[in-house]
Amino acid sequence: MEAIRFEVEGLLNSFRVPFFRTYHKTFLAPPKTTIIGFLCNIALKSQKEFFEILNQELIDVSVIIDEINGKTKDLWSYKTLEKGNMGKSVIRRDKLFLSKYTIYLSIKNKTLFDEIYSALKNPKNTPALGLDDELILIKNVTIIDALVLNPTNRINSVFLNKAYSYKAFIKDPTQPLELPTPNLTPIKFNAFDKKGMRISKEVKEEYPQVEFINCEIELQNVTSYIDKEKENKMVFY
Repeated sequence: MEAIRFEVEGLLNSFRVPFFRTYHKTFLAPPKTTIIGFLCNIALKSQKEFFEILNQELIDVSVIIDEINGKTKDLWSYKTLEKGNMGKSVIRRDKLFLSKYTIYLSIKNKTLFDEIYSALKNPKNTPALGLDDELILIKNVTIIDALVLNPTNRINSVFLNKAYSYKAFIKDPTQPLELPTPNLTPIKFNAFDKKGMRISKEVKEEYPQVEFINCEIELQNVTSYIDKEKENKMVFY
């Protein structure tokens, strides 16, 4: 299986979990929509192309959480129409400190594959993952054709739980640990009408994103792959 593998590293990043309104809770890893949005940004693709890539499943992703050095919070001021607070409101946001990820891309269209690979090597826009000011480093971009079927049922990648049965195994009890935590995330949207006009987006498909640190997951009856060079075992979604 051919894929693009690259690493990203951020200082302070936040990947907002939808449906939390009183504060911005963060995923531990960027969800698929965030990754596709980042790729479209550095490749200078339009908003319409972003939704087409998602809805047509032109890019499958797999994310490995390599390291998160801590968590913090900030307060974000934003404009509001409510008069009681002088047109401003403040919300608390979770932040991840010094987070590092290995990301794999399986791209079904050859032209799109080449465009994304070129943009990762030489971004056409400032790379940010999360909000626009949450800049990242892109490192070690490579094309690999050595992904093979995983001979075990165990993975160390984030996955979407599509009614799967799974078990968690702690790798090192002396190291920081995050047990598998599911948070619902949308992956497909209705964003354009039949005439191609932009409308308020509606979620078309969503699943819990399950993420963890210092664990391996035994996932039954799901196709997974192994990158022998980095000893990563992953599923794509």
